[in-house]
Amino acid sequence: MQYRKDISGLRAVAVLLVLLFHGRLAMFPSGFIGVDIFFVISGYLITSIIQSQLLKGTFSLSDFYVRRLWRIQVALLAVVLVTLLVALAFYLPADLNAYLRSAINALGFISNRYFSHATTAYAATDSQVLPLLHTWSLAVEWQWYLILPLWLMLLHRFATPRQGRAIVAAVTVLMAAWAMVMVQRDGDSAYFYFTPRIFEFLVGASVGLFSLQRPPMRDGLPANVLGVLSLLAIVAIAMKAGVIGDYPNLYAIGASVASAGVIVAGGNGRSWVARALSWRVPEFLGEISYSLYLWHWPIFALVRYLDIAETTGVLLGCYALTLVLAYLSYRYIEEPYRKKHPGLFKSLLWLVFIPVLLVSGFYSVANRLHFMPSRFGAEVVRIDRTLDSYTPRQRHRCMQSSGPRMTDVSGCTFGSTQPSRTALMIGDSYSNQSWNFIDVMARDSGLAVTAVSTPSCLAFPHLAMEGWWKMTRRQYQVCVDHVQSDYQRIEAGHYNYVIVGENWLYYEPDDIVSAEGDSHSVAAGRARLEASVRQALDIIVKSGAIPVLIESPVTMPADYQTCFYHHLKWRQPAKADACPVLLQDDEQARWLNGLFARLKTDYPPLILIDPKDAQCTGGQCASNLDGMPIYRDVGHFTDYASYRLGQIYLERKGNPFQSGATAR
Repeated sequence: MQYRKDISGLRAVAVLLVLLFHGRLAMFPSGFIGVDIFFVISGYLITSIIQSQLLKGTFSLSDFYVRRLWRIQVALLAVVLVTLLVALAFYLPADLNAYLRSAINALGFISNRYFSHATTAYAATDSQVLPLLHTWSLAVEWQWYLILPLWLMLLHRFATPRQGRAIVAAVTVLMAAWAMVMVQRDGDSAYFYFTPRIFEFLVGASVGLFSLQRPPMRDGLPANVLGVLSLLAIVAIAMKAGVIGDYPNLYAIGASVASAGVIVAGGNGRSWVARALSWRVPEFLGEISYSLYLWHWPIFALVRYLDIAETTGVLLGCYALTLVLAYLSYRYIEEPYRKKHPGLFKSLLWLVFIPVLLVSGFYSVANRLHFMPSRFGAEVVRIDRTLDSYTPRQRHRCMQSSGPRMTDVSGCTFGSTQPSRTALMIGDSYSNQSWNFIDVMARDSGLAVTAVSTPSCLAFPHLAMEGWWKMTRRQYQVCVDHVQSDYQRIEAGHYNYVIVGENWLYYEPDDIVSAEGDSHSVAAGRARLEASVRQALDIIVKSGAIPVLIESPVTMPADYQTCFYHHLKWRQPAKADACPVLLQDDEQARWLNGLFARLKTDYPPLILIDPKDAQCTGGQCASNLDGMPIYRDVGHFTDYASYRLGQIYLERKGNPFQSGATAR
């Protein structure tokens, strides 16, 4: 089909929005919609090309995939190779592990599924140092390529052109509606999914199919108004804050329709927007937009991983390096190799199968070597081996995030091997982080503890989180079902103690509900929480068990991980007290202290265990123990810290499961 300079210019708009967003420029807090624009452009161009060839009888499915492979995959391989070398030089063992897994998924066209599970959200802090995070969109693109040609071939064979256009338009509307449903069901993870993005491709596909049957808009006021308003709508959405929540949402529909408007208005090549986008600078940036997209994110990810201050000079340097690498990539990789047209089997072999096998083999070797901590010296080797040796092996089985609560919990027991008493331990992932903490005390007191937990779940009857963080309807129901099962187990009356562990400070009170659809407020949430905790204590006491509540640990400072590992990444000596951790003292913490005091008064047998009694002294809290990090991720203790804090607690407070201890 005829080359359109204005579409290259629209690509430039898309990639610039993404670059500005990833550079954290406040003017474009929603610049990530550039990816949505790319999807619409892809839907338009690929559909137009395939449909034109189908009408001429020249379309070849194998030739289509060969062209796409050599157009996309070679430059991606170059990025993977360079980022692999960078990761080997700078990424600590656990981060190298994550990088290699992401590389395998990226080369296999499924990195969008990988990142939907490996990150808390697309723009979350833990996502900002992943060098291949941006390949999620390439995976979505490839999944679109696997479906579109076959669908168009079926429509071409069994439907008239008019029927085909109607079907595509109808499916576009249906998929847009379904995307809104999926986001409500799956939360932030849906950002990476293919299915909620189909409508964006289909918006472009619809424009492509209709454009083949009708002449472009005439040069005049309607085309000019449509083009200007559409481009302004894109810019307005990109400049609006708060768009990324539950995305793709109505703003995604707006960005897609606006992108289609720019394409339609530019069809005659003479409208105001078409001429502006056809200017040589945006056209050039559009031509190298794929390489700009590929190379910019690894640069930003490395800067953030190494904790380099993002001054204006550093930011400009990142953009300059991106432009240089993108041009070189376009000139010496994209352009030469896009003209290569070997057979489909050879293309898949050299561009997909062999790279996946090579990286998978490297991953296997690196895994056996524990991802080579010796690259950073003896201190990292010691930390890596110590942390690994204290990891509970039953974690992945006994911390359930989906499905019904397991009935066979025999493999979820720790503590004394010759117990005189038993306990059940339930709660969220902060209960799980306390397994080693409680294990120290259980071994000291002849107690066997069976532990099961559910992430993001308040372990109290008739209580759940609605709308909190990543809590979706599916997770909401999992929480309710697991808690019901746990209290049925408690009511059977087989335990001497029932231990509940939660990070009480982590939850927002106004997200706490007793049933879906309850009103939301801080006061109502706190009232529901207290009532439910009292109901739980009543059930536990009635079963004959002694209730135990583990209070909240100290919340991890936002920059803790970067701070603690900074000297190791730069291979520098550690600085004493470099990463201070302070006690949280706010209105919510004070309310919780009052709650625990009331509960202790009303339930005298209740045992309260506060990990802060082991971690903190005089308002200052330990940030490491024996040179080991206290925290392992966004807020959980490392398993070594959990074990050592258990020992310290015994020394300071005594064993709460034995008489004479000073636990409140």
